[in-house]
Amino acid sequence: MLEENRLVKLTNFYSLNDIIDLINNYPDAYVGIDAPLKVENESGNREIEVEFLKDYAYKKLGVYPVNRNLLLKYSETIAGEVIASNVKQKLGEKLFEVYPHVTIMNCFHGSVLPYKRKKGRSVDFIRSQLLLLQKYLTNVIDGDFALDTERLKGGKLKEYEDRLDALVCAYTMFHCQFNPHATYGGIFKVPYTVFE
Repeated sequence: MLEENRLVKLTNFYSLNDIIDLINNYPDAYVGIDAPLKVENESGNREIEVEFLKDYAYKKLGVYPVNRNLLLKYSETIAGEVIASNVKQKLGEKLFEVYPHVTIMNCFHGSVLPYKRKKGRSVDFIRSQLLLLQKYLTNVIDGDFALDTERLKGGKLKEYEDRLDALVCAYTMFHCQFNPHATYGGIFKVPYTVFE
């Protein structure tokens, strides 16, 4: 959680109720969540993804399909929809979906930063990319969150990736309040690039 660009809270939550309770404790806060918050289509892509892909395909930044069939395949609910329907912030006004890769590309790196685990990427490579992301964030967020990535492995490395993603979401909300921004479908918050 940020106040302006100052870190005031960074906590891991493991239940939707804990996340909902935290958000509801700050009803005036702008909230960015790295998850689909409204999914009406049964298959294919939402219009949000279609529009986004038109704008970002040339930068080789894609998105996974978001639809009810895929998201309900292994779960009875769509987590983002549960959050969106139980918090005080209104979707598209103070509650937005955030895609961390876009903020990283547009505000920091200029291209896709390959910090996610993927076949062919070694643990050392992932650590180096997380260290780079950490460096970008320490330049724009005032607070103590940096870790020695060399000591992280397995679940702890993934947990740190998730924490940095959360900070990117919070920074996106801060950045978009004071800089030109775009929304897709009114709910997907994307900062304009500073590299073009």
